[in-house]
Amino acid sequence: MSRISLNIIISLLLGTVSLSLIFISKDYPGTSGNFPITMLIFIVLLSIAQIAISIYRFKTLNQKQFEINHISLIIFCLSFLTVYLMQFLNFFGAFLIFFLSVIYFYKIRNLKYYLFGTLILFLAIFVIFQFGLNVSLLNREFLG
Repeated sequence: MSRISLNIIISLLLGTVSLSLIFISKDYPGTSGNFPITMLIFIVLLSIAQIAISIYRFKTLNQKQFEINHISLIIFCLSFLTVYLMQFLNFFGAFLIFFLSVIYFYKIRNLKYYLFGTLILFLAIFVIFQFGLNVSLLNREFLG
């Protein structure tokens, strides 16, 4: 399959899923649906732009085949698994597993900077959700 065809297929799939999620998000109470709807509209617009760019490239480029980086595909799939695991392990447990798998698959050598950046990211996410949005990222049932 050519890269351009794959781009178009993925963009159509992503746009279709985003449109269906917009209809689900409209049922959220009050203004809680505004943020997801805004992000989903943005994703739909980006999908349309990707389709337009791919069609333009199809007409101008002769790129037939390409290689898929399998490690990036594994990490992409692990991100969905991480979101699923959040309901059982809370945010920090699920993303700890995700970041350890990224270290393993990408063979990160300079762990000091990676772990420092991850710690800052965790703390920033926790502060924003806990204090700014009043949303707890900790699963009380998991902690006991």
